[in-house]
Amino acid sequence: MAYCYVLKCSNGSYYVGSTRIITKRLNDHKNERVKFTKNKRPLTLIFVKEFQNYKLALNFEKKVKSWKKRKSIERMLDKPDNICEKYCRIV
Repeated sequence: MAYCYVLKCSNGSYYVGSTRIITKRLNDHKNERVKFTKNKRPLTLIFVKEFQNYKLALNFEKKVKSWKKRKSIERMLDKPDNICEKYCRIV
């Protein structure tokens, strides 16, 4: 399994990432081990999607990052396959 996730930073920006181990990666954000999000706390996990393999998660991450408008990302958040509630306590 692999995951693509979106964090909303305190300054209103989004961080889009993918990982094989979602709990470890979210703990990295929480413990300020990720340079981009270190000074943009608090962070809110707003989207997580599970994929069969890392390549699919990475492709989805690239697709999201290619969207130029915030509205595109915000529309994605309403999708029923968003499983972020399962991981919200970590960040």
